[in-house]
Amino acid sequence: MTFITTRRVEFRDTDAAGIVHFSAFFPMMEAAEHEMLRSLGIPILPHQSLGKSCLTWPRVAAHCNYISAARFEDLLRIEASVARIGNSSIEYQFRILRDTLEENIGQASPRLIAEGTLTAVACELTEGGTLEKVPVPAWVRELLNRHSA
Repeated sequence: MTFITTRRVEFRDTDAAGIVHFSAFFPMMEAAEHEMLRSLGIPILPHQSLGKSCLTWPRVAAHCNYISAARFEDLLRIEASVARIGNSSIEYQFRILRDTLEENIGQASPRLIAEGTLTAVACELTEGGTLEKVPVPAWVRELLNRHSA
């Protein structure tokens, strides 16, 4: 099952040509990931308790293919799913779409704007501020399987 959210293109997302700058897609994908995790009850970064470590998800890879232009004020639909869960990593897959009016049929149809992936690794943030790679906890794996591609 795919997680779906929407986001309106803001002026700050655009370049001098008035289209979404390539770099703006990465925060959109990350925001969709965070919304998906919150919807499942998975904390993004739990506050570190005194003397205890907490789970965090640093990125190790990010990729985006740009297919079509999006502009200021466009409403984008972002589809997020879990492409793969490894021992300690999770690869998320994203599709960013915009509805366009098809003049020949008079209906809106989705146009693919971009698609990409983010890969995160499960790490414990220790009291000393270092990161230690750990296996994806079973409870996280079980919840993420709800949005597996």
